[in-house]
Amino acid sequence: MDWKIKLVGYFRLMRFQSAASESLLFLIGALLMGQHDPWPLLILFCIGVLFHIYGFVLNDYADIEVDKKSVDLKKKPLVSGLIPKQHALIITFMAAVCTYILTIAFFYSVFSVLILSFALLLGGIYDYFGKKISHISDIFVAGAIAFTILFGASTVSSNITIIIYIISLMIFVGIVFANAVEGGLKDVDHDYLGGAKTIPTLLGVKVADGRLLMTKRFLVFAYGLIALCFLLLIFLFMQPAINFFDSDYLRQSIVGVLLVVILFVSYRFLSLSLFNRSKMKRLYATINSLAGVVLLITLYPFIGLEYLVILLLIPITWYVMFNTLLYGKPLQPDV
Repeated sequence: MDWKIKLVGYFRLMRFQSAASESLLFLIGALLMGQHDPWPLLILFCIGVLFHIYGFVLNDYADIEVDKKSVDLKKKPLVSGLIPKQHALIITFMAAVCTYILTIAFFYSVFSVLILSFALLLGGIYDYFGKKISHISDIFVAGAIAFTILFGASTVSSNITIIIYIISLMIFVGIVFANAVEGGLKDVDHDYLGGAKTIPTLLGVKVADGRLLMTKRFLVFAYGLIALCFLLLIFLFMQPAINFFDSDYLRQSIVGVLLVVILFVSYRFLSLSLFNRSKMKRLYATINSLAGVVLLITLYPFIGLEYLVILLLIPITWYVMFNTLLYGKPLQPDV
């Protein structure tokens, strides 16, 4: 087999095109604690990429049999057999080990190592048991991602601020929504057939004759999470250090418009009547991207213009570049 095809397969397995977005959470935690030295931030970014690889590769390994039931996922590296299952475990193990090596070498403190361990443990529990245990599994991945903000902050100081905790809680709720609602709907066709215990399937969502059948219970759950996110965002706005309601009109206007767009796209997502994974992924990416922009603009007083621009440009540049290399198109992957 052509080594180039094999190499592309490994990078697809690692979901390398989306690694930058998750890594930014590590940076945000540190920036909010006053870390503006480029070198430590670069190390944190590398730890974030490794954490991303650990999570996605282990998740694909655990979900092979469920993914085989979906025609749309037959090209995934492990499902197609392009990458051996054993190699996925090796990659997962090495990624986790390297996060510890970088942490101990550059940021060593018992507090930081402990938080990293919690993040890896919670992520591992979700990845391996997520579709086998129960609907509470989404709490584990949300907790793992929320800990990444705390980890970034802990590399600067153990005196975590209230703003860090608010953002961690926002991330937690947001990831539950992204994973249980957005991700759950995207995979409900084969999760339902495979008997996976995700929140959508447990709340009665299914696909019949190409139609996406959502239940009232599921919609109440989904819109409840959206409302909770907005309440937490308002609480963040009210913090004296953020001072959003007394900030300049331009900043308020941009955030206000983006929030309206997020609500509209979320409504579109939760109003789909036909099961269309490609459309779901586009709406899913739009919601998450705009939510990230809102958070960064809100935190502008801490981040500053230079890092705000960098944090806005890194994920989209990274995604377009690696998605083009791995899938031949800039914005939408095949799996």
